[in-house]
Amino acid sequence: MLRWIKRYKWWLIIGGIILLIIGLIVGGIHLEEQQQAEFKQEMNQELKEHKGLIISSIKDSGTNKSFLKDITIYYDKTEHNPMGGIEFYGYVNNDPKLEFGGNLNKTENDHYEIANHDVNSKLFDLLNNK
Repeated sequence: MLRWIKRYKWWLIIGGIILLIIGLIVGGIHLEEQQQAEFKQEMNQELKEHKGLIISSIKDSGTNKSFLKDITIYYDKTEHNPMGGIEFYGYVNNDPKLEFGGNLNKTENDHYEIANHDVNSKLFDLLNNK
């Protein structure tokens, strides 16, 4: 047995190094996925905190402000915008056909604003009594 270990000593060392490298790669991938999940949770928390701002932004899209009762945000579709901010999508009054989307941005003085919000044509017509 001792002869076998001496003979294949280099192969055992190389095998150990390969296993170590594979372990580091898998660990790095897991760490990156964990950080992305935490970042997504933070973005969703920001959206929950500023739900009122999103509602007022959608209400300002039309004249029929009493139409909008509630919004539902697709938290699984939330993304970080490369230009800054949080992209979000959702629907109003429990009707998935009345979709909207937008971007929640943090301003220089730590206030939040909705930029580039968009509503589908059916929701636009309902908000404008058409």
